Amino acid sequence: MAKLTETKLLSLVSQEIQNSLGFYASELSSQRQNSLKYYLGEPLGNEIEGRSSVVSQDLLEVIEAILPSLMRMFTQGDKIVNFDPTNPDDVAYANQVTDYCNYVFQKDNEGFKILHTMFKDALLSKNGFVKTYYKKSKEQKKEYYKNLTDEELQALELDNEVEIIKVEENEYEANSGNIEITYDVDVKRVKNTGRVVIENVPPEEMLVSKRAKSIEDCDFIAQRVFKTVSELVDMGYDKKLVEKLPSSEEEIFNTEAVTRRSYDDETTELEASTIDPSLRVVSVTEVYMKCDYDNDGIAELRKITVGGSGYNNYVLLENEEIPIIPFAVAVAIPMPHRFFGLSFYDLIADLQLTKTAVLRNTLDNMYFLNNGRTVVVDGQANLDDLLTSRAGGIVRVKSPNAVTPLQTPNFLGDGLAMLQKIDDLKEQRSGVGKQLTGMNPDTINKSHTSAQSVNQMMNASTQRIELIARNFAEGVKDIFKNIFKCLCEYQDKERIIRLRGEFVSMNPREWANRYDVTVQVGLGTGNQDQRLQVLQQVLAVQEKLIAQGGLGLVTPQNVFNTLEKYLENAGYKDASQFFINPATMPPQPPKQQQTDPALEIAKQDIQIRNAKNQADIQLKAQKQQADNVLKMQKLNLDEQKLAAQIIKDQKVDTIEKEKLASKILQQGLN
Repeated sequence: MAKLTETKLLSLVSQEIQNSLGFYASELSSQRQNSLKYYLGEPLGNEIEGRSSVVSQDLLEVIEAILPSLMRMFTQGDKIVNFDPTNPDDVAYANQVTDYCNYVFQKDNEGFKILHTMFKDALLSKNGFVKTYYKKSKEQKKEYYKNLTDEELQALELDNEVEIIKVEENEYEANSGNIEITYDVDVKRVKNTGRVVIENVPPEEMLVSKRAKSIEDCDFIAQRVFKTVSELVDMGYDKKLVEKLPSSEEEIFNTEAVTRRSYDDETTELEASTIDPSLRVVSVTEVYMKCDYDNDGIAELRKITVGGSGYNNYVLLENEEIPIIPFAVAVAIPMPHRFFGLSFYDLIADLQLTKTAVLRNTLDNMYFLNNGRTVVVDGQANLDDLLTSRAGGIVRVKSPNAVTPLQTPNFLGDGLAMLQKIDDLKEQRSGVGKQLTGMNPDTINKSHTSAQSVNQMMNASTQRIELIARNFAEGVKDIFKNIFKCLCEYQDKERIIRLRGEFVSMNPREWANRYDVTVQVGLGTGNQDQRLQVLQQVLAVQEKLIAQGGLGLVTPQNVFNTLEKYLENAGYKDASQFFINPATMPPQPPKQQQTDPALEIAKQDIQIRNAKNQADIQLKAQKQQADNVLKMQKLNLDEQKLAAQIIKDQKVDTIEKEKLASKILQQGLN
């Protein structure tokens, strides 16, 4: 099947960019710019010279009051996310995945800053975006070797990371009288490295399809950035294509970044007519979209990088198929069936505008009361005396009523009451009350206020924050999913890292993609003191059960978990500094059960008697065996004597017989 042509692909990309949410001059972009202006307290544009121009910053107050609680919920513990195994055989690997992904997020990257920026973007600009990708790079350094032998030189030549630059031969006379040769070598060592990079993405750089409801079902999402020609060439893009891209200096001024930097006079201005063409700024858009590129009827996810801007004016720089979208999104107040949620600007912008107007008028009224206007009868007073204000000064008049004060209505009381009413409305909309920024003194001074009622008010005021934290947890979970997938996809070498004071090996090639992700959002409900009190009660119950043998309800691991949570709530991330985790200890031999001392003595007495009886039996057996041996020896001796006597008797009888035969023979002869 024929693939999409480059022209048709670029036309498809151009159409999606033009119709995306977040494109230039869109309503979404305008709302985010206004949100930044309200947060920074910039002038509204309706100021009048000589009148109050103060701007209320309610949006800043609300956001900065929420952020500390959110950051504590996510970062107080040593682990932000846990990976849970789905099979019994995956427990050990799941622990490794948890440790390594948290290490990559907090050690290899600035995890705290990433979460802080992501959450602040979501509270201020509807959505907070984070990009996770694997960055490959090369480390180069020069090395110099002196007096190398032939074998050492060959070893360098076989090293794939080494490029030999220069070789010099040295001849010298050895002790044997032979001429030996050594080598002085200059080399360049090039080492390929890679790591997972996690970056915050400014909201104005993101373009999202209008059809999208979430990252999971998003079929088009893009990041628009501005790079110099030199940066793009260094990233590996075709130099000829990059140099043909049009400049985009003027386009930068249409972004929300200008509003963000206007607070402290920072500027994004770049020289349009730079002498060095490699420093020319161009627009580059990384597009992640689903399209049927191979024309098989199924849309695949692809990364398409284009340069330039304007409909059908893009240049294709890169086109490849990818497994996942590298972005994670945090939304403070999600809206059903919509990709972008609500920010706190959407909640309280009108209240800040109203409060600014009331505050200005109240201050103007105070100015008028302290510096009132005067009614002067024309021609009846000396205007120079009237305009010169000094203590004890006189005003010359021609008639008694020539100068009279102009009465100004006192609006201070009504204005202050109106400001209090606006603050109450702000608290109801945002859920951020005075309890989060410091307890209301009026509440504390009431005699009927008890500790229980104060806790109830605190819990009620934190419910909205806990809900926001739970919404943010989904975005944090997506970050760690992308970290895990990047490690499994790209890290092909074992890595040694230090965890809890020990060096451990991490090898993602051994992991399988079968882990569920759960996020540790906070450390429970209630405030810190309440959680510590509950953990103390749990620990006390566990101690009583341990004293009774555990009763099958408590193990040393349960006690360690309680102590670990207690220390986390107290602000200590690593409990291993104080206690040893039973899970990391080698198995102990079973302890012998203690017995009654009297019973132990009786057992020993029985053992002694049994040993004595056994010894007596053995002694009798040995004596009987000795007697049997003596008897056998005596019997053998008697048998030997009898045999000797028989032999002797036989000899005598033989002699007698011989004598008798000789006698008979002698008689016969005679």
